[in-house]
Amino acid sequence: MRQDLFDRVSVATVVLALMLSITNRLSWPQGQPSRAPSRPDSDRNVSDRHLPQIFTDVLPEVKAETHTAILLPDRLVNPIAKANHAIVEDANANGYAISLYYKLGIGDAGLAGSFSAQALPRYKLDELENVTKVKLAEGLGGFFKAVSCGGSCAPANLWWEQNGVVYQIQLKLPPSLSERSQREAIVNLADSCITGGPR
Repeated sequence: MRQDLFDRVSVATVVLALMLSITNRLSWPQGQPSRAPSRPDSDRNVSDRHLPQIFTDVLPEVKAETHTAILLPDRLVNPIAKANHAIVEDANANGYAISLYYKLGIGDAGLAGSFSAQALPRYKLDELENVTKVKLAEGLGGFFKAVSCGGSCAPANLWWEQNGVVYQIQLKLPPSLSERSQREAIVNLADSCITGGPR
């Protein structure tokens, strides 16, 4: 009786093993081993997300120096998308500044724009003059300042505060570009920084 029961259990075990093997082969074509499904974007290391090539060489340098969350855009808008060089202007525990240039060695004439952050700013955003409040991604608010020209032209600026850090984007745009178009271009960059998350 015991031997009969043992034989039945053994046969059932073999049948179950065969069924599992067949199911596994049907689930994974060509007998490929099962792999864990890829994680959604929300679970990935954020710095693995798409980053414009121009930032890839300077990002490790900034990461090595700062404790501040680094926000950079997933994409660049024109005309800044045509920049050829990225320079780390500053990187310390409390912040960073990365400038993009069309051409080096000609000062601000070659500047395309910049991305910076400061965890201990020397000013409050509501103290900024000649700015317009704008809505940014994830419910954040920002302060926009259009290109202004005197003896020379200052770039368009956008500031916002996130987790106690003040972020700033400067974008060199032609003064002939309408204020609305300037605002749209720089807000798109800021939104890309915010939704891209820390690098």
